[in-house]
Amino acid sequence: MAFSFFKKNSQATPQVEVRKPARPAGAPSEPSPSAPPASDFGSLAPSSAGLASLDFVSRDPLDGARRSGKGELQVQDVSAGLHPVVEEAAMLFANGDDEAALSALERATFDDLGSSTEQVWAMLFDLCHALGRVEAFEAHALAYAERFERSAPAWPSQPSLSSGGAAPTLTLSGRLTGASRASVDQLRRLCAKLPVVRVDLTRLQGVDDEGASLLLDALTEIRRRGQGVAMLKAEVLRDILAPQVVPGTPEHPALWRLYIEALQQLGDEPNFEEFAIQYAVTFEQSPPSWDARWVASTLLPAESGTPHNERASMIALCGEVVGARQDAFSALQSSDLPQGVVKVDCSALCRMDFISAGLLFNVITAMQATGRQPRLIDVRPMVAALLLLLGVAAVAEIQQRRF
Repeated sequence: MAFSFFKKNSQATPQVEVRKPARPAGAPSEPSPSAPPASDFGSLAPSSAGLASLDFVSRDPLDGARRSGKGELQVQDVSAGLHPVVEEAAMLFANGDDEAALSALERATFDDLGSSTEQVWAMLFDLCHALGRVEAFEAHALAYAERFERSAPAWPSQPSLSSGGAAPTLTLSGRLTGASRASVDQLRRLCAKLPVVRVDLTRLQGVDDEGASLLLDALTEIRRRGQGVAMLKAEVLRDILAPQVVPGTPEHPALWRLYIEALQQLGDEPNFEEFAIQYAVTFEQSPPSWDARWVASTLLPAESGTPHNERASMIALCGEVVGARQDAFSALQSSDLPQGVVKVDCSALCRMDFISAGLLFNVITAMQATGRQPRLIDVRPMVAALLLLLGVAAVAEIQQRRF
């Protein structure tokens, strides 16, 4: 079985293939232990017998990678030991079919899962948590404890997709244009599940009228539902738009409104009021009204100030990474990254689809060529299963979230 992420063209672009050996006809299934290994639900590590536990870390991320004479990267498929239900649930979840993934995992817990027992149960607990299903989580925890005669995981302290915990972060990079619709739609999806979402504007380089209208429409819809968007580094947006906001020149009304939005996010009420009046005079329209509820520091009171933990200095993958383009992983492609191990915080990574995971694979192999080795930290089990399926554990260290 082969997954080919990109077609080979006339350029010298490496072709990445992940090959999975088929089980011989009539071969016996994997033996089933009477109980799962006595290890915590943690990080994942491939072994010769499949994934013996969920404490798996790819100890040698380059193990199995070979370069042929043609310069193509051949990667042995470390997902060969994955149970079929792991593959099925991972793909269903990646495609947004949460209920089908949950049903598949629940049915599987009645079967003998062999060395994949811990992995399937961890995915089940993770998905119940992601969907905010507290009662289902506790029911499965009770069944786990009775069946294996050991303590079951407790409801995690990390926020679920439907809870009001720490806000995930969506990064907008490059230029915000009409082509940014996928990113703005992703913001809508995140806000449909969470009361507050952060939008990091640090890498924003420009905005045009269509891109401004897209973001403004999304903000209006989100706020109408009583949810909020907190812009991090809103001063970047303010400084980008300032030269195009010319009082008395009735051009670029969407850029004007987005500029005024940046002032509100920054809590700069005096300048907000001044430019609101200028907007009314310039365009002969009612201006936006100040609303302190939407100031970023008000939306994120517990997160203001300078973080003091190590996680704050990591690169982060956040939210739902779906339909990814090359710039979705721009932070991993920066020339400013140090050599050696590069830690990537995945604690707020809610979901990744098949295409995006394939793109991540290619980005990681390109990083390795520059002497950098990613270490994916705190990856939720449902996402980790997809990364295993596509062979990402062959080129990057994956540390799965512990329950």
